Amino acid sequence: MRRLMLAVPVVLVAALAFGQPSEDATRKKLVDVAFKYRGVPYVYGAESPAAFDCSGFVRYVYREAFGLELPRSARGFYSAGTPIDWKAAKMGDVFIYDTVGGAPSHVSIAVGDGTVIHAVSDGPRTGVILSPMTDRYWEPRLIAARTFFAAGGAKVASTPPAAKPVVAIVDIGFVIPAEKKSFTDRIPTATGTSVAFTLTNGTGKDGTFMVLFFRIDPKTFKLQQIHEEKVRLAANAAFSLPPYNYDKPGKYKLVVKDSWGNQLFEREFMVESAGT
Repeated sequence: MRRLMLAVPVVLVAALAFGQPSEDATRKKLVDVAFKYRGVPYVYGAESPAAFDCSGFVRYVYREAFGLELPRSARGFYSAGTPIDWKAAKMGDVFIYDTVGGAPSHVSIAVGDGTVIHAVSDGPRTGVILSPMTDRYWEPRLIAARTFFAAGGAKVASTPPAAKPVVAIVDIGFVIPAEKKSFTDRIPTATGTSVAFTLTNGTGKDGTFMVLFFRIDPKTFKLQQIHEEKVRLAANAAFSLPPYNYDKPGKYKLVVKDSWGNQLFEREFMVESAGT
């Protein structure tokens, strides 16, 4: 698995002045903000009270609670904050997961009672939900924990200097099947979002695959090819395609073919304008 410890850690500045709230109270403030958004739906690339993706949710909660600007992707969270043992994580710390088979792709906030709160895109329940840390899906995919609180005392958010606009990057993983599989993603994607797909070769043997992106013309319904890439993958190996920015609303299609041109995988998803 690739490690992405590159960025300078971001932490909350300790407020040592007399009369500041306790650390527990400050951490609880963060979780209380997070709980306000339980039930908000999931949209890839969204970051607002109307809809969130996983990193957009964590980032929004920290901003509302403390005014702190955190990364805009799970990979960014992996490279930020202070690494901690997940078993020592406290209320408000961030857990990072690999759900795509080769890269950080999901984040959650520790609630402190054996559960986490996060924005989830798949499974029987989607949107902002609570999950037990021992959940059979999430626990084995946990790869790291980060704290954004400085050691000791109460914490007050630091305010970084203005930066260039942040682009949401969403990591989506799928397994290339041995037999053809097609489906339409029920979760929409917000315009302006960069989606990075991670492919895992689940065919059971080494292979060469052609990966194709299309946009479906809303008037003619013809396929407009926007990306093509040939990938050589050993059995069970994973490969991450570079993020592609979806700046136009509409229907998109991802197709994977084998070396003979046989289609193995097809995924359609909608890109919606902000506010729709």
